[in-house]
Amino acid sequence: MSTLPEEVVTAVATANVKAIAEQPAMLSNLAYSNLVANTNLSQQNAVANQQAMNELGISVVAKATNTVSNLGPLEARSAVDILTNNELAQTIADLKSALQAFSNKS
Repeated sequence: MSTLPEEVVTAVATANVKAIAEQPAMLSNLAYSNLVANTNLSQQNAVANQQAMNELGISVVAKATNTVSNLGPLEARSAVDILTNNELAQTIADLKSALQAFSNKS
């Protein structure tokens, strides 16, 4: 049986020690990079959700503003009838509708 040269045995032993010694640092770096990537994805998700909620809020406010500002005489009368069923309020709504109709023609 032939034996390996001393230089080969030393080189293999040194490489093994070096690989074993570097393993904790590599694992630590891998764990840190995973943490950074997960934090980054979490922040991107939070910003996307915030932007979606802002857009939804803008559309809700726009729709509500449009509904309130574009009431015609018929809608105003219907709202008064449904909400109050008050004759005086109905008469006032009729007068407002008539005034608005005449003021739009001039």
